[in-house]
Amino acid sequence: MGKLIGILVPVLALAQHGKDDEKARHLFMGDAARIEAGRKIYAGGCAGCHGPEGMGGRGPSLVERGAWHPMSDEMLFKTIQNGVGIMPAAKLPEDRGWELAAFVRSLTAPAIEMKAPGAAAAGAMLFWGRAGCSACHRIGDKGGFTGPNLSNVGRSSTLPKLRRSILEPDYERTPGFERAEVVLRDGAKLSGLVKDRTNYQLQLQLKDGTLRTLDMKQVEALDLQSTSAMPGDYGARLSREEITNLVSFLRQQSPQ
Repeated sequence: MGKLIGILVPVLALAQHGKDDEKARHLFMGDAARIEAGRKIYAGGCAGCHGPEGMGGRGPSLVERGAWHPMSDEMLFKTIQNGVGIMPAAKLPEDRGWELAAFVRSLTAPAIEMKAPGAAAAGAMLFWGRAGCSACHRIGDKGGFTGPNLSNVGRSSTLPKLRRSILEPDYERTPGFERAEVVLRDGAKLSGLVKDRTNYQLQLQLKDGTLRTLDMKQVEALDLQSTSAMPGDYGARLSREEITNLVSFLRQQSPQ
């Protein structure tokens, strides 16, 4: 216990010091190009301990809430450069150090707080038009029901997650959106999202958003889909610029 306290006290003190620091934002923070440069630096060293996506390994997770989150940008930069506890000092050239700090910050900062390249207006046209996103996703009172509601996605997601969710929809599945094909004993067929399932009942959300609860005695066959309903080929269907525009539009989505 004494050793644990000896480790926690300086870390918590460092976090508190970060709270007291001036909260000035460094110009690299939120800059997509600098974040990408920082990601490459991270992959070449930090990922060995903190995991390729920052989820932790030999070192703690950088994504889950931890002592470093309240730190000012300056304190985060200094912690990376000088090390803390058993974490070695990075001692990078100043700009490289700030790029790494910008990437680490991007792992958890809400997308709406980050600067992003791209044209949001063009992204909106894609979302409501050719890309077909609104057939499944809602923003406000418009759109479909078979995908997660994106009205607050600018605050509930990060920029890296927004981009990855478009390009790799199976990477992180949203709970409550497992697809199912159901055949009833009377021959009727249903498809929808499984919102609740027990040994006795199955609750499906149908394509029009309505909920239907079935007694399992009515069910002849139940096929649970292992992949997301979202197409996985957006990387081929849309150009890099279009993906960037779509992310730029989504990052703005937050209730006023």
